[in-house]
Amino acid sequence: MSQDDYYQLKPDQREQFAGIYLLDHMVSTPTSFPIILEGNDEDLEPVLEWLLTHEYVEILDQSAYVPSTKGKQLLEKFKQRYRDYLTNFDIYSAVDLESGTFAFAKYHDFDSETDWREYLDQDCWDDLRVGVADYQDIDPIEIVFMSFLNEGKFGRDENGWQFDLLLGSVWDEILEICNEAIDEEDLGWSDEQGEVSGETVMEDIIAQGSALIEKLHLKEEHETENDSNPWI
Repeated sequence: MSQDDYYQLKPDQREQFAGIYLLDHMVSTPTSFPIILEGNDEDLEPVLEWLLTHEYVEILDQSAYVPSTKGKQLLEKFKQRYRDYLTNFDIYSAVDLESGTFAFAKYHDFDSETDWREYLDQDCWDDLRVGVADYQDIDPIEIVFMSFLNEGKFGRDENGWQFDLLLGSVWDEILEICNEAIDEEDLGWSDEQGEVSGETVMEDIIAQGSALIEKLHLKEEHETENDSNPWI
């Protein structure tokens, strides 16, 4: 990114994400919170109030906040968006810009997930997911938040996570990832033969990625039909 503060998290967006995170915690644990919060849970009051105002939680027996049907539907819709994102964007998580190759082109060449992960750890790979998302008018902040939620990076098991949910450094980390990511402007290049715009490079990357996604899906469908899995 050419500007360190290109991406900024608005207060209402942070509140929404914090609400979704807490809702996920309540549904997946499962757990509820008493109306009269105590200890560190007192820091959850503004988040719970946001959820209650939007009818994503309800008060059970005048004593506890519990997820509502509307809240569970919101959470499932949010997770479905993340599954769709993984299907269409994970391919761009490891691209060698020098050679123009995708790590996922060899996804089925490995005998174990461990070997695959070691392959991904090579320094040649660049993560273009944020740049591709931004180019396609998809909010990168939401994408990174989704991945943090899915990977458990908010530290629910740590003391004081309730305070961190709204004011912790995890939000700065999300913004840092977005602001330091490779984007369209970074992809342009020139040599003695002329100049190639970042837009042209991005379009080519997306076209190659889309073709590879289709190829991988066809291979996975074939393996499913034959009831085979190379990592089992």
